[in-house]
Amino acid sequence: MQYLPHALGKPQNYRVLYVDMNGFFASIEQQDHPELVGKPVAVVSHFHPRATVLASSYEAKALGITTGTKMEDAKRLAPGITCLEPRAGRYRQLHHQIMQILTDLCGPEVQPRSIDEAAIYLASNWQNTTTSHAVALSIKERFRQELGSHIRCSIGIAPNSLLAKLATDLQKPDGLIEITLENTWEILGKIDLTKLPGIAERMALQLEKKDIHTPQQLYAANPQSLRELFGIWGQYWWWRLHGYECDSSSGNLKSMSHEHVLQNWIRDKAALELTVAKMADRLVYRLEHNHLQCRGIFLSLRLSGAPRFTANRVFDAPTYQHPALLKDFMSLLQTVPTHLPYAVRKVTIGFYGLVEQTQGIQLMLEEDAVKGTRVSIALETIRDRFGYESIQSASTLALSKNVAREQLGFGHIREV
Repeated sequence: MQYLPHALGKPQNYRVLYVDMNGFFASIEQQDHPELVGKPVAVVSHFHPRATVLASSYEAKALGITTGTKMEDAKRLAPGITCLEPRAGRYRQLHHQIMQILTDLCGPEVQPRSIDEAAIYLASNWQNTTTSHAVALSIKERFRQELGSHIRCSIGIAPNSLLAKLATDLQKPDGLIEITLENTWEILGKIDLTKLPGIAERMALQLEKKDIHTPQQLYAANPQSLRELFGIWGQYWWWRLHGYECDSSSGNLKSMSHEHVLQNWIRDKAALELTVAKMADRLVYRLEHNHLQCRGIFLSLRLSGAPRFTANRVFDAPTYQHPALLKDFMSLLQTVPTHLPYAVRKVTIGFYGLVEQTQGIQLMLEEDAVKGTRVSIALETIRDRFGYESIQSASTLALSKNVAREQLGFGHIREV
């Protein structure tokens, strides 16, 4: 039996465009600071020798500095490299400009896939090579005119978004490559398994244990056998490589999180509580600002020399109340020992099961709940008018602003 994607029929040479901005954060810094053009630049998570490179300029990439490189290694590879902390607000501003340009040129079928990537499902009358390439070139020209000459992108064209994303990796920077049903086999023969979007080293090892060592072998495998070996994951990969679209998304936000890498590791529970309180305050504001409520919360502590500590709570009904959510995050810390046997290196908190505030019913039978809603509305109103930092809790006022600074994540859009 061959499982087929629901209602997709046979694959055809549709044209899906995938836009991948080249070295996005670093290219913005070079565009905004002309003195950095032509020089190695790295945007790092924070200033610390073990900090991680989030994005690097192509001058830095040529020296072996890529996403994930430690800052101390980047400085060793390029002693004169410029390391900068991310400017989240500026990067989001450019993201919005990019999405507006894409929507202006291509209509509503633009799906943001991350802060620097988007899939575009072209209209039926644009489903030919000539028109799709012309649209891609128009996108590049608009970017040059409105964003600046140093902010470039690679565009892939393919029957589905995964193959189109793969095409963007074949020519960087400023590439334009089309993958069709006819040339897919040839292109898969030129790359390694880990070049397929979504297949990292660990997954490649699992495939190799089943005698699948190359993308062509994965393409040629029996779909039913892939399903038996790897579950639905294996079946979906067969579909993707054969041109089926399995990854179209409405773009609705399902979860929201905030993480903070500690420059000074924490062993004291009281200090940890202050950090979580500061992070939770920022995160709840983001939830309210996007007119969302959540069905659950979670806490994750990355420890030094011990397994990760995790805790979560599911609510009876969706909520967005500021005081109650702060209290709930603090309650997750109650199982943590007063004196931590292992230092905390990174803190992550988040919401899941997000729905719009107009959906679901928020239970407000008690007077405290009504007051909580009033506090939430008041805080959001003040911060929307005067900025997030305009009002803070007294207990966390002394903490560094870095504890809850605006964060950016790859691979998804937190909120737009």
